[in-house]
Amino acid sequence: MESKANKKIKKYFDGDPYSVGIERVSLDTLNEMFLAIGISKTIESEKKALSFARNLYSNIQLKKRDDIVSFFANLDVIYKSDKPLEYGVELKLESFSNELNLTDDEKTQIYNLFKNKTPKNITLEKIEEKLKYIQADARKDFIEKECKVFFNPKRCFEFSASIKYDIFGVRFEKEEVLKTLVYEKNFFDKKDDLIIIIEDDKNNIIKARQEEIDAFLEKILLPNRYLTYEDITISLKNSPLKARHYPHIGDNLIKQIILDNSVSQNFKISGESCHLKKECYIKLPFLDVEFKYILDYHFHTDFLFSRIWFSGDLNFDEIMEELQKKKEELFFKNLQTTIDESKSYLSVLDVSEEEIYEMVYVNMLDRIIINLEITKNIHLRVLKKVVKRFKEDVEKVQREKILAKTIKEFKNLFGQARKMQRKLTLYIGETNSGKTYQAMQKLKKADTGYYLAPLRLLALESYEDLKDSSIEVSLITGEEEIFNEDATHISSTIEMLNFEVDVDVCVIDEVQMIGDADRGWAWANAIIGSPASEIIMTGSPNSKDAIIALAEYLGEELEIIEFEKKNSLNLLDSFTDGAMIEEATAIIAFSRKQVLKLRNKFSKFFPVSVVYGNLSPEVKREEARRFRDGETKILIATDSIAMGLNLPIKTILFWASSKFDGVRTRELLASEVVQISGRAGRYGLHKEGFVGALNDEVYQVIKDKLYTDIDAVAIPFKVRANKEHIKLIGEILKEESLESILKFFVKYMEFNGPFVAVSLDNMIKASRIIDKYELDLDMKFHLSCAPLSLNSPYIVKAYQKYIVALQKKEPITYKMPTINKDVTNSMNELLKVEDMVKEISLYLWLGYRFSDSFVDMQKAREARGILNRYIENSLRDN
Repeated sequence: MESKANKKIKKYFDGDPYSVGIERVSLDTLNEMFLAIGISKTIESEKKALSFARNLYSNIQLKKRDDIVSFFANLDVIYKSDKPLEYGVELKLESFSNELNLTDDEKTQIYNLFKNKTPKNITLEKIEEKLKYIQADARKDFIEKECKVFFNPKRCFEFSASIKYDIFGVRFEKEEVLKTLVYEKNFFDKKDDLIIIIEDDKNNIIKARQEEIDAFLEKILLPNRYLTYEDITISLKNSPLKARHYPHIGDNLIKQIILDNSVSQNFKISGESCHLKKECYIKLPFLDVEFKYILDYHFHTDFLFSRIWFSGDLNFDEIMEELQKKKEELFFKNLQTTIDESKSYLSVLDVSEEEIYEMVYVNMLDRIIINLEITKNIHLRVLKKVVKRFKEDVEKVQREKILAKTIKEFKNLFGQARKMQRKLTLYIGETNSGKTYQAMQKLKKADTGYYLAPLRLLALESYEDLKDSSIEVSLITGEEEIFNEDATHISSTIEMLNFEVDVDVCVIDEVQMIGDADRGWAWANAIIGSPASEIIMTGSPNSKDAIIALAEYLGEELEIIEFEKKNSLNLLDSFTDGAMIEEATAIIAFSRKQVLKLRNKFSKFFPVSVVYGNLSPEVKREEARRFRDGETKILIATDSIAMGLNLPIKTILFWASSKFDGVRTRELLASEVVQISGRAGRYGLHKEGFVGALNDEVYQVIKDKLYTDIDAVAIPFKVRANKEHIKLIGEILKEESLESILKFFVKYMEFNGPFVAVSLDNMIKASRIIDKYELDLDMKFHLSCAPLSLNSPYIVKAYQKYIVALQKKEPITYKMPTINKDVTNSMNELLKVEDMVKEISLYLWLGYRFSDSFVDMQKAREARGILNRYIENSLRDN
C-alpha cells in the first residue's frame, strides 16, 4: 500500500514518484533540502547529490521522510514534467497497440475507451483486459452472421428451423424459432472452432424438436372429443413460430369448446394463463357464521391444451375440490401460525384464546375473505396491530419480571461493589474490648476510608477523632454536612453511605444491628454494597453466624478476629439500695417518664446527668460530657447509652427489667442486658465494672440474663427498597401513589439469598400524608424517609406545612416558637421543647435534600442551640 508520504510528494512532482521527480530539482535546492532536514553536508556533484537524495528517501526513518515532504511543501513549487509528448494518451495508446498487434477496428475501440483517461492511468494490463471483451464481442458477431443465429441475453442461441408435419395424409412444413442450451460465460473466449460446436448443437435441437412433434402427432387420434379434422389442421398450421410443448389453439375455438362442455361460466383465458373461479364457504373458530370466499384457480394454457388435444376430461370439479381442500388446509395452518405468534407475544398477559382469535379476525378478515389467503404481509400487519394494542401491557409485565429478577439477586443492585475484589473482616467482642479502637486505627492508616456509624453522635465523635489525628475528613449525617474538599475520609451515619465512592477501608460499626427490625436493612445494604477494598465490621459475638452467612452469599473472603473484654464485668452479690449508690454509677430505666422521675429523686443527693432517646444528640453529648468531666456524679439514662457514648461508668444499676418495644411491653432480652452492662468498667478509667439492680425482682432477671447465651442475629436479613427501586416500580406500574408502590414492594418482592423485605410501616404511614399532594415520586420518597414522630401532632403539623410549601415551590422559612422562661420543671413543657428540637432536625434533614426550598438552615441550627441549652439548664436545675 502506498504510504502517505509517497502520496503527498507526488503533488510537487506533477504526479510522478519521488525517484522520478527529484531529477528535476536543481543542485542548490538539493543542498538546501539536506540542510533543512538536519544534514550539514554540501555535495558539489549533481549526480552524487541526486543519488544521495534518493538514498535518503528510501532508507531513512519516516520522520525524515516527512521532513522532506514538508521541505517541498514550503517551497510551494510544482516541478513540471519536461519529457516530450511520448507520455501523451495518443502516443501511449499507439505504443501499446503496436505491441499487441491490434487491428484498425480494435485500435479505434481501444482509443474510444481510453481517450479521456490520463496517461498514468493507461496500462498494458488494462488495455489487455478491455481487448478480451472487444475480441469476444467480435467473435460473437461473426458467429451470429455465419451460423444465422441470435445470441440472446440468457446466453442461448435462437434460430429458425423448418419442422415437418405429417398427419392424416397431409404433409407440410412450418418454421419455428428454436433455442440452444445455455452456454457458459467465457464461451467466446475459447480457441475451439465455435462454428462447428454451434452447428452441431443446432442440428441436435432440430432433431429433438422434430422427434417431439412426430411423437405428438402419433398420439392424436380421431375422432377427437373436441376438435374436428379441420380444427386440428388449422391449429397446427397457425401455431406461433416459437416452439411450444403443445400447439396453440385459437381463442375463439377454445371459448366454443368451453361453452359446449358446460365448464363453469367463471372460466376465463388470458394469454397463456387460464382462470377458474368458484364461490366457497368456510366456518372459522369461535365464529358462528360462515364466510364466503372466492376460490381462484390459475393454470397454464398448456394444461388445457393437453386435455383438448388428447380428448381429456374438461370437468374441473374434482380439481377445484382438491384445490379447495388444500387452500383451506393452508389457510388454517397460516391462521394457526398467526394465532400462535400472537399467543406467544401475549403469553405474559391473561388473554383468552377466544380474545386472541377475535383480535386477529378484526385485523384480518377484511383482507383474507376475498380469496382466503394469509400472505406474509397480512400476517405481519396483524402481528403489528396485536403488538401495538398490547405493547404497553406486555412491556409492563416484562419490566416487572426484569425488576423482580434484578431485585431478587439483591447483591447485583450494588454494581460498584460487585466490580471490586473485596475482603471482609469481622472484629467481634464484648463491649469495651477494644474492637472499634483497632478498626479505627486501621482506618486512620488507610489512604482513603469510610466510617459508618449507627448514630449521628458516633459519626460526629469519629469525625473529630479522625480530624484530631490530622486526617482530612468530611462529616455526612441525615441533617448536616461538613464538607472538606481535600477529604480522604468520610465519617457518616450508615444510612448516608454513598455506594459510588470507592475507598480502601470501610469501617461498619455495631454490625449486630443488622438484626434490627427497623434499621437492620441499612447494615445489610452497607455490607453488601460498600465499595471498599476491605470492609471491617465491628460487633458483638452474636453477629458472627450472620456475617458468615452473608459472606457466603456474596462469595467473598471473610476473616474473623475475636477480641476479649479489657476489664472484667462482675455481677454484684445482691440488689443495691438507693441510699447506697456510689459515684460513677449509671441507673438504667426504659422510659422518659422513669428517667425524669429518678432524676428528681437522686438529684437531692448527687449532681445528675440525664440521657434518654427523645433528647437531641447535642444535649446527649453535653450531658455525657458533664458526667465524664465530673461535673455530675451519677447518670440516669435509658438504654440509649448502650451504643455510641464513651462514659466513665463503674457500675450499671437497672431500675427496671422490661421495656416497651413499640408494640408491647416485654422483658429485656439477654443481648440487651449484655450490651447495656458492657458499658460498666471503662478500660483505662476503672479496673473492673459492676452490674446490679435497684430491687431484688429486677436483680434476679439481670442475674439470669447476664450469663445467658445471647441469641444469634436472626437470618434472613431485612432489606429495604431504595429510591431507584421505588421509581422503577412506579414507572412499571404507572403508579404515582407512593403508598401503593411501597405495598407492592412489601407484598411481591422475593429474594435469592438470606433476605426479606423490611417492614415499611412507618414509610407507608408517611406516604398516606404525602400522597395527598402533587409531588414527583423522587420527592415523595425523600419525604417518606424523613425522621418523623408520627405520634406527635406538633411534628406532623410541621411536616404537612413543609410539604405544602414544597408543592407550591415556596421558600420555607424557620421561626422559633417563643419560650418565656429560662428553665422549666414541667415534664409537659420539656416534652414540648424536645418536639421543637425534633422539628428542627426534620427541617435540617429536609433542607439537606431540598436546599433551594429550605432557606433558613443556619437560623434553624442557631435555634436548636438555644433550645438545647434550655433543655440542658432544665435538666441541671431540676
